[in-house]
Amino acid sequence: MILLNTTFCVDDNIAGAFIDFIREVYLPLADSSDLHSALLTEVRVTPETNTLTGQLSRSFALQMRASSQEVADDFRHDILPELYRVIGQQWGPAVGMFESVLDVVYDHSKK
Repeated sequence: MILLNTTFCVDDNIAGAFIDFIREVYLPLADSSDLHSALLTEVRVTPETNTLTGQLSRSFALQMRASSQEVADDFRHDILPELYRVIGQQWGPAVGMFESVLDVVYDHSKK
């Protein structure tokens, strides 16, 4: 099992619209790509100022599971570039992100 994690730093003034985008656009595309068990969380950190926009930012982590490397690779190569392009076009420097690909070593829910 593979866990795809993307952490977003989002200006507070657009956070609501960004969460809507994740729910209405990003996650349906992930679901149609055979990713599952999506979880969007807010990172508990002291808000910092985005040096590019001057706005306070919030951090969100989006985690999704892929059943195989092929599913993860297909999503990362076929879907993510367009999603990132849309995010950049719509919000520019108000959204920063980085992604991680993790191997699930132990899943307590699968005892």
